[in-house]
Amino acid sequence: MGLALSATAQNDEALTHQHWFEERTEHFNIYSSGPAQEVAKLGGRLEQFRDAYGQLAGAQAVVSPPITVIVFPDLDAMQPYVPLYNGKPANLAGFFKHGTEEDIIVLALRGTNDVSLETIFHEYTHSLFRHNDNIWPVWLKEGMAEIYSTFEATGRGVRIGLPIEQHLRLLKGSELMPLSELLTVNNDSPQYNEADRQGIFYAESWLLTHFLMNGDNMAFRNRFGSYTTTYLRQGQPPDQALVNALGAPLKSIEAELRRYLERDQFEPLGYVVKIDLSAPRAMTTRPIGWSETCFLLGDELMRIGRPDEAETFFAESQKLSPTSPLAYEGLGLLAAEREKHAAAVQLLKQALERGSASFRAHYVYAEQLLAMSAESKDVYRRVESRTAAEIRSELLRSIKLMPSFGPAQELLGFFELVQGDDYASAEQHLRRAIQLEPEQQYYLIYLAEAQMRRQDTAGARRTLEPLTQAHVDAKLRQRAREILSQTNQPATPAP
Repeated sequence: MGLALSATAQNDEALTHQHWFEERTEHFNIYSSGPAQEVAKLGGRLEQFRDAYGQLAGAQAVVSPPITVIVFPDLDAMQPYVPLYNGKPANLAGFFKHGTEEDIIVLALRGTNDVSLETIFHEYTHSLFRHNDNIWPVWLKEGMAEIYSTFEATGRGVRIGLPIEQHLRLLKGSELMPLSELLTVNNDSPQYNEADRQGIFYAESWLLTHFLMNGDNMAFRNRFGSYTTTYLRQGQPPDQALVNALGAPLKSIEAELRRYLERDQFEPLGYVVKIDLSAPRAMTTRPIGWSETCFLLGDELMRIGRPDEAETFFAESQKLSPTSPLAYEGLGLLAAEREKHAAAVQLLKQALERGSASFRAHYVYAEQLLAMSAESKDVYRRVESRTAAEIRSELLRSIKLMPSFGPAQELLGFFELVQGDDYASAEQHLRRAIQLEPEQQYYLIYLAEAQMRRQDTAGARRTLEPLTQAHVDAKLRQRAREILSQTNQPATPAP
């Protein structure tokens, strides 16, 4: 592991030993070694974007713990810290990673020009639309992210969906992908991961989304909403769902899309909001040392599935600052990822004893204590009183530190369900978790079980009915039906 660190340090010496700093806004923790003024401007624009989206979609749509943003000076510096595809760094200018404990945005800082801001807005849009992750196909996720990537704000005005010249140049000089291919691309498809195929996929995803949201075919625009609300939710494949939503065969939709491209008139979507988006944003800045930088980079590598490299950075952080809680927290989180529960508990306990105020550390410590008490994986039994008190205390501490952290609310609700002492409390915390993370459909199973134990069978039926729809994961749908059968009322058949 020392050799791995040495190799990284040799390749990135200028990066790792630059003066890194944290720029903290109300909703973003940004880490960079780039120009401070540019990073501060990015933080302000992210807050502006968040406020605008909250105005358009509702305040609940943007509720989350602060998002970690890592801004590398350039693409070369970022390369060792991107996800791997076929064993090699994926071809990415930036990416968003949603995790159980935190969301991260990683990108390269190439100045505050339009291209870099588009990358930032694209990645943050994935965070905002994460509630649709269970339903939307990849083309729509990326198409919507590209639509929002051109975000502009002036006072109380917002514009999205501006023309993207690099996409238009590529589309006009290349053959379009057949819609039958575009609509069925998934996260493992070469079109999504390989450099020579990515360009046309992103460009055409943007074009199709723009056409369906703001194109000149009013019939398609009016019907597009049913693509998600009706047909994808029924579990239909993305291509068939679009045919049914628009009421036209793929060949006709494709012909209309080509005509829209040739027409070359791409009007943006404009909105008026109730607040002044140009208002200045509060920010605090502090330098971070090499030990904390090691923790930060190790944490990022762990989140993208590169645990061995992450461990190297955590070990280096521990070597540099043996009394700091950060290295123990990182190593504890990594042990939890590897399902080494006893090691995770030991390491996280040391982090907490050294003064960690991380809501993540408290949450994962409690999670690992509960895992150690399980009879087997996913089979839990009532925990003895002393350990139970510690688990409950740590989860309440996590929630106090970060009230918008849904997983801690969910785990406390599940824990109370296991303990069987306070089903009302279980229901309260599970409802809050669902409010914070409605995309986590399995939370509904636990809520229904708490309602059943409180003899609220009608409430359990209402909770579970959404899980009987065809787009829901088959195992989850089956479990919902099993619980519904206990209420002596059959589930509504899936369409």
